[in-house]
Formats: sequence, C-alpha cells, structure tokens
Amino acid sequence: MKRLSLLVLIVALLAGCAKKTENRQATKITTYPLRGEVIKTMPREQSIMIAHEEIPNFMKAMIMPFKVKDTTFLSMVQPGDSVLATLAVSQTESWLSTISVIGKGTAPESQTGNETLLKKLFKQGEPIPDFEFTNQDNKKVHLADFKGKIIVLTFVYTRCPLPDFCIRMTDNFTKIQQSLKKDAALDGKWHLLTISFDPDFDKPSILKNYGKTYGADFSDWDFLTTDKKTLEEIGDGFDLTYERDQGGLFAHTLRTALIDKKGDLISVLRGNDWVAADVANRIRALANK
Repeated sequence: MKRLSLLVLIVALLAGCAKKTENRQATKITTYPLRGEVIKTMPREQSIMIAHEEIPNFMKAMIMPFKVKDTTFLSMVQPGDSVLATLAVSQTESWLSTISVIGKGTAPESQTGNETLLKKLFKQGEPIPDFEFTNQDNKKVHLADFKGKIIVLTFVYTRCPLPDFCIRMTDNFTKIQQSLKKDAALDGKWHLLTISFDPDFDKPSILKNYGKTYGADFSDWDFLTTDKKTLEEIGDGFDLTYERDQGGLFAHTLRTALIDKKGDLISVLRGNDWVAADVANRIRALANK
C-alpha cells in the first residue's frame, strides 16, 4: 500500500509540474518596439488605430487597430501624434503594453458624411458586384462562379504575424471547413474565400503555400488576389479604411461576410470575436433551405 501511495503521489506531482509548464508556455509573451502615427482612438473597442513603421523580422509597415488593456492610454494620445509603444504578443492575443507620445502632430482630416456615402457600401439583401480575382492556382475566378453556394469571405495579409488578426481569421476558416466537410449532404453547397489585402506580395504561389500551411482543401476554399483598384472598391463596400496618404494601405480592420446562394449579402461580421462553430451552423441552415 505504501508503494502504491508513493506512486500515486509521484504521478500527481509530475502531472502538476506538466500543467505548470503548459501554463508557462501558454502565457509566454514576446514584446516588440512599435513606432508610428495615431490615426484615431476607439474607446468602445479599447483600441488605437496606428499607422506603424516596419517591425524588423516581425511585421511589415501597416495600419492597424491595437488593443490596450490600460484604457488610460486612450486619453494620452490624439490623432496625428507620433508615438513609441511596446507591442506585447502572446500565443492568443496582442496589445500595447506601453505607449508614449514622442511628437504632437496635426490630426488627419476626418472623413465627411459625403465621403462616407461615396463609399458605396454593400447593403444587406443586395447583390455583391461580380469582382474578378486570381486564385492560388493562378486561375481567374469571379464571385458569380460561386452562385448557388453559400459563401463566407474574409480578408488577410499573409505576412501578418498577430494571433488575433489574420491567424485567427484563417484558423476560424480552417475550423469551418473541417466541420462542414464532415457532412456529405453539404458537398457543393458552400465555399470559403480568403482575399489578400497585399497584392504586391501575395502572389498565387504565396497564397497556395499559405493555404497549405493551414491544411486548406482548395476544392472548397480559394485564396484570392486582385488589383488595387478592385481592392479599393471591395474595401469601400465593406467599410474598410484605405489610407491613401500611407502608401495606399488598408487599415487592418477585420471583416467577414456571409453571402447567400443568389450572391446577396446576408451579413458582415466585424472584428475577431465571432465563433467558427456558429458560422458553420449558419452555413448549414442556409445551405439546406
């Protein structure tokens, strides 16, 4: 009995040590210096939109909303300010852990109501224009090619390294694909589209390798690129910010759209807090109508 009790104690201690190791690995945080210009503050989202410089060996120059856990940062900065910050990245999220103003600047001109109207936003219940793309196999495709199927589309930069942005969007699409492919009755009734924001870099071969990294089955998941003019039209339609003063960069705001069999917009999911299982269930319900 003593030997058995000792064995149980050893196993328990080893399990406890393993759990502590896992927790340490899960909470591993890497930090990077980030320098850029504030575009706007977003108190509701607890975020600051920054046009930042390249972070060497980590992330290209981009315009992104960065989460802040310390909400006092939101009152410290104004649009146009030059800032120096610390970007903290864990396995599941990213945020600014410090921020300081290194130069006061002139706020960018705010968008007028008329300019917003000129964006030609896509409306729920109306068709999405038949845009042309090139997919990962270097083949021309149009949105109309997928009529008769439920479409879910989202946007990525393949070079984006943040776990709660492109990585999360692509992980979610992976989960959706894996879930739907278990139901043979749904074959041919749905399709996933991942559109690159970065046509200068994300060529078809890059997109194909990116898809393979996530185990994508290209028979019902396409990775797409297109010209900048088309991207701008799509960005306007989904209310994505396009900064012409920053070299024509899209702000890395997140949009995921659900499109019905006729090609009409059903809904647009903003941000990264939607759940893959919920979207998969919506696709099932729509596909079986």
